[in-house]
Amino acid sequence: MGAYVALPNNVERADFFRYMVVLRYGGVYADVDVECRQPMAHVLKPTDTMVTGWEAEAGSDEEAASKSFVRKRQILQWFFAAAPGHPALREVCDRIAANAHSLLSEDPNVDTLERTGPGVWTDVVLTYALKHPPAFAGVAGRTP
Repeated sequence: MGAYVALPNNVERADFFRYMVVLRYGGVYADVDVECRQPMAHVLKPTDTMVTGWEAEAGSDEEAASKSFVRKRQILQWFFAAAPGHPALREVCDRIAANAHSLLSEDPNVDTLERTGPGVWTDVVLTYALKHPPAFAGVAGRTP
């Protein structure tokens, strides 16, 4: 609770809250402006433990920054699904708690994106995926 209260703004607390709730209970998170256009059964499979997607891919750090992205290859965190206790979610929450009192950038917007937003999310999810490659074999409509 100390890390949650220590976060400097409500956006960061909302980010942290979404991760903690899905870490504890599992399930699907989507921002209020996300629209489901097909049944979730077409997206989520019983063997999935985490589902998210790419938000951006830029040619350079400068191009990414010009579009307000903090990574050249950025994972979205406005929609995701995970099993309860997923290790990547645990790591995201641990990193946020560790950095709750830290200044990560002189720019307050970038600081938020790095501390609780797509910066930390992308870093953790990609690291986890590299250590535990997703299994796509035999799943219709999916490719690596």
